[in-house]
Amino acid sequence: MRRYITPLLIAALVVTLITMAWAATVKIVIEGEDYVSIKPSMAKATSEQASGKAYVHVPIRRPHAVTETGPADTGNCVYKFKVPAAGTYQLWALVNYFDGCGNSFFTIMDTMPSTYITDGTYGRWHWVKGAKYTLTAGQHTIRFQYREDGAKLDQFMLINNTRYVPTRAEVRTPAYIIK
Repeated sequence: MRRYITPLLIAALVVTLITMAWAATVKIVIEGEDYVSIKPSMAKATSEQASGKAYVHVPIRRPHAVTETGPADTGNCVYKFKVPAAGTYQLWALVNYFDGCGNSFFTIMDTMPSTYITDGTYGRWHWVKGAKYTLTAGQHTIRFQYREDGAKLDQFMLINNTRYVPTRAEVRTPAYIIK
């Protein structure tokens, strides 16, 4: 007796594999205002355009961009969250940058070396791809720190599907946020 692989069987197998892959996706979405601590000169502000109607930012320092001397202080926001499954997670940040001298934050995950998140889009909320992190299951801390004045953070996301690209504000995931 011969066994035949039918198109219906192949389609069912593909759907099952895709469903399993999406079911294993972990998406951790945290609003800028979900910080556990904030240190000046980082500040909280409100806006109707922000996803939770609030965001954190580094206020413009006058004179802005006269020199690139680096941050005036170590202002930052610290966030704590739970990772349900160990793996590689891509960081994305929903940001609004003032200009080419106000378009980045330092990011520090746990005790890992600092990286920064930046791009060249200004004057509107948009997603920027950050570093990839290998994280264990359990509690973690990330710090967004002053690098340039004029940078705003609405929300950020860590996702273990490194091919996912966000296109709009994401739904906050309170189950992963530690306050």
